[in-house]
Amino acid sequence: MILTAVATLLAVPAAAADLLPIDRGFYVESHTACGRASNATITRYNGTSFGNAHTECRKPVAQKLPDGSYKITEQCRDMQGSGGPWTAMAATYVVLSRTEFALTNRYGKFSYRYCERSDLPDPWNKIELNSSDRRR
Repeated sequence: MILTAVATLLAVPAAAADLLPIDRGFYVESHTACGRASNATITRYNGTSFGNAHTECRKPVAQKLPDGSYKITEQCRDMQGSGGPWTAMAATYVVLSRTEFALTNRYGKFSYRYCERSDLPDPWNKIELNSSDRRR
């Protein structure tokens, strides 16, 4: 189960302009220590999308809003079991810095911060990120 989650987090779509002006890499919910990250509190940003343990998303479209936030809409499905139907999901992202953001979606409001790979627990701390995924 954890290997499936890691594989999902590492899925990298074709190169494109970054959706958000944040560093690429792993982000953990702000209230969780990097070393205590879990499937429920970690996401990976590869420049074109976010990867989560139990959700697969594709075709993200970003729109910068007048207040400086970003609305990202994409097609997502639950990957547990046989997988669910593709459904449009929208989230609003507020970029706080190159290493912090807040997002609001239908599940609530969440804050994330960047974590160095070496500070993450197994298995994430052993994953080699390729050159296109390193912080700029």
